[in-house]
Formats: sequence, C-alpha cells, structure tokens
Amino acid sequence: MKTIKKKIIALLLVISSIANAQFIDKDYTQVSMFIDPTVTDYGFQIGGEIQKIMHWGYASVAASTYNGFEVAYTDLIGTLGINFNLFNNDIIRYYSGARLGIIWRTTSPFPMVGGAVGFDIRLSKFYAKTKYYIGTRLWIDYREDQKDQFYGDSSGYQKGLITSNPLLQENGAVVFSISW
Repeated sequence: MKTIKKKIIALLLVISSIANAQFIDKDYTQVSMFIDPTVTDYGFQIGGEIQKIMHWGYASVAASTYNGFEVAYTDLIGTLGINFNLFNNDIIRYYSGARLGIIWRTTSPFPMVGGAVGFDIRLSKFYAKTKYYIGTRLWIDYREDQKDQFYGDSSGYQKGLITSNPLLQENGAVVFSISW
C-alpha cells in the first residue's frame, strides 16, 4: 500500500510540474564552458558551447576534449531541444534535447547520438544586460567509439547508473554560461 501511495504522489508531482511549465519569454544567445566533474588521475573532460535560446527551444553546437584515456578523443556535438520555466520562475531554465555528433579517436571519426537534460540558474540581476549562469547537464550517448577497437573485450566496460549497455556512455558536467 505504501508503494502505491508513493507512486501516486510522484505522478501528481510530475503532472503538477508539467501543468506549470512555461516556455521562455525571451530569445538570447548563451556561450558556455563545461567541465566534467569526474576528474580522474589522467585528467577531465572540458568543452565549449554556443546556444541560441528561443522561447520554445534551443539549438547548440559544442566541442570538447578528453586526454585522460590511452586513446584521447575530441567531439563535435549539435543539440536541438526544448526549454521551459516552472511556476513562472524565469531564474531557472530547464531543458532537454537530442544530441548528434562525431567523435574523433586518433584520426578516425565515429558517430554519436544521444539525449541530454539540464538546468541553468541565473546568477546576475534581472535587469543586467550581461547575465551569468551556472548549471548542470546530464546526458547519455550511443557512441561507436566504445567498441572493442579501443577498449579490448567487453569485460573492460564499467556499468553506468542507468544502463549497462557497453555502447551507451553516461556523462555529466557543470556548466558556466554568459548571455547578452
């Protein structure tokens, strides 16, 4: 009986959030730098991105690199998605989108497709011309470079929190942004 109550409460919270979601009322450009917080002994992922944020959604282009593996990689990713505010609060922007891109290992390109969710919190005052944000982003990508040619047999794959598919890579980042 307790699990049914918990499920009903969770469902009501989701329905309430969706009912109170509103699109962004301004269009602007946002430039971001993101850092993967999972620092290893060998380094961390760092990247840059430019987003065009429109009242209904956003489009972005990002590039990142990670030299901490035996075979380093660089990627170029495009994202298209929706963004919204909850409860008429324009300080926090939530977003979700589909990712498509290319990953380079040595000189070989590999396709990548995935999805991302995240949020940004505006740190500067509402009337400021230049606005600063901090946020977080989580994504899961299907990556062809995860196949055996770089990591040996499948026994070397680490399970993620959501999936154990060796071709799906879960990741996250802290995002610092500026807009005008």
